[in-house]
Amino acid sequence: MTNMTNSNQTSQKETVTSAVNTIDIPVHSTATLAKASLVAAVIAAVVLTTAILPAEYNIDPTGIGKALGLTQIAEAASTAPATETSTSGSETVIAFEQVATVKTKEIANAPTVAQIAQARKTAGVRSDTVKIDIPAGKGLEYKLIMDEFTHLEYEWSTGGEALYFDFHGEPKGDSTGYFESFSITTSNKVKGSLTTPFAGSHGWYWKNKTNAPITVTLSTKGDYTIKG
Repeated sequence: MTNMTNSNQTSQKETVTSAVNTIDIPVHSTATLAKASLVAAVIAAVVLTTAILPAEYNIDPTGIGKALGLTQIAEAASTAPATETSTSGSETVIAFEQVATVKTKEIANAPTVAQIAQARKTAGVRSDTVKIDIPAGKGLEYKLIMDEFTHLEYEWSTGGEALYFDFHGEPKGDSTGYFESFSITTSNKVKGSLTTPFAGSHGWYWKNKTNAPITVTLSTKGDYTIKG
């Protein structure tokens, strides 16, 4: 009985071993790999010539790109001006190239931290505290005349009631009605600082939406002239 069992197990092992040994692993010849590489290169060249060159660079040696409308993509990308729209006060559309030039100039001319600190110590720096009455249901502006890149510190409070306000600046000599807002929200007190981006009038517009007058206490420090 034992001999028969061992014989059966030996026979099963030989069968499994034989089955494993019959699996063939395909090996591609050098000629086959070379053909595959050639076919891939041809396909890449066709795609480059008929699709990528016409769409990206408006180069269409075969005419297929024009027939498929791919050259129009390259033409539109090369001729369409990039623009940015600003809606502060009035709508202004300017080219990105102009924005880059302006930003570069502003960064180059902007004062350093040390220059700002020194400006606060100069004789031109002044401090003022005023009380401004905002009538019920009405709005009121309070402005300061300041030069470009002048530093201002400010703090205002109503003592309780919240007011809608717009802290903004208007460029000197501008006649288009343009203004740039620095902060727009509703609050009963605000403390902050500003380095003016341009010469002109800078200040606040408060809107009292209640049925009673509200008094704003405003403290300012900087080099400015009060416009009121």
